[in-house]
Amino acid sequence: MSFLYALLSFFSRTANLVAFVLLIISVAAAYVNPDLLWPLSLFGLAYPVFLLLNIFFVISWILRGRWFFLFSLLGILLSYPQLKAQYGFNFFASDDDVTPDLRVMSYNVRNFDLYNWSKNERSRKSMMDTIQATNPDVLFLQEYYTDGNKFKNKQYLDSLGYKYHVEAIELVKKETRKWGVALFSKHPILESGELIRQQLPSPYGEFPNRGVYADIHINGKTIRFITVHLQSIHFGEEDYNTIQEIKEEQPSQIRKYLPIAQKLVRAYMQRGVQAAELRTFIEASPHPVILGGDFNDTPSSFTYRQIDEILTDAFIQKGKGTGSTYNGIIPFLRIDYIFIDPSFRATYFKVNSIPASDHFPLVADISLSNVKEE
Repeated sequence: MSFLYALLSFFSRTANLVAFVLLIISVAAAYVNPDLLWPLSLFGLAYPVFLLLNIFFVISWILRGRWFFLFSLLGILLSYPQLKAQYGFNFFASDDDVTPDLRVMSYNVRNFDLYNWSKNERSRKSMMDTIQATNPDVLFLQEYYTDGNKFKNKQYLDSLGYKYHVEAIELVKKETRKWGVALFSKHPILESGELIRQQLPSPYGEFPNRGVYADIHINGKTIRFITVHLQSIHFGEEDYNTIQEIKEEQPSQIRKYLPIAQKLVRAYMQRGVQAAELRTFIEASPHPVILGGDFNDTPSSFTYRQIDEILTDAFIQKGKGTGSTYNGIIPFLRIDYIFIDPSFRATYFKVNSIPASDHFPLVADISLSNVKEE
């Protein structure tokens, strides 16, 4: 009996040490550019799993009265920045008594559901109704689409009061059909431009810009608003079918996993480059920045950390729970963000869980009280 107990104790300790090491490796993913060491990014994606394993070991060892829980507890404490970004602990926070100066909204609209022909009009209307009801001052759109003939999304947004806009177009067909990213504003735009030229060709063979910026007057102040759509993974139907098999624990041939891994690695490496470029652009800004976009990366990633080091994640200030923004086959992912200048304060933040797109819209109310009048 004592032999079996000793064997069980050995395997428990070994499993705990493995879980601890995996957690530390996943934490390291946020500090190493995937363009230099891409395998770390895959561990970073699994950070929530490794975190839960270590929480389990802490509880297990404490219940058994063993000091070995200190290993996992140390790992959890070292991963606190990732934990804080992963989960919103603002359930019991008091309401902010500061009156916000503006509201922003970031939304990957999946081309306003252009290709879901049977439901397109209904889902498009749902997205537009959400934008109208939310009534942001500035609207960040990723996977934006408009058509001057049929799906006149730009004209419709104009009718909602968004008279000013700037676009970075990825693809144009028949002169009037346009895909890309866009920024719409109810306030005048002083200056605007594009940023982050994509290094890899898009599925259409283009090398588009992945973001736009606009300097906008808000209550007599100038703020630089930026929206980006960082490198997508470009999963195809077969890739999603394989992911579904994994979720259902259906074994698949190893060769079916390889394209998924290759696409993940390529996207991680590109986002590492893009994040560094975006950070440089923000640091050079003559105005305080508000950034909204689809990063295609989690809070435990290098991409997220590059921006979190210089801006403030509005979710951390006012978000609750997991803050999941992705409405696709992989649940509980937070890959869309609103970042604000550290001198600003988010007085409200919400992820609106409407299923019209494969992403949920993010809304933040922001106080600019520390910004000097011009």
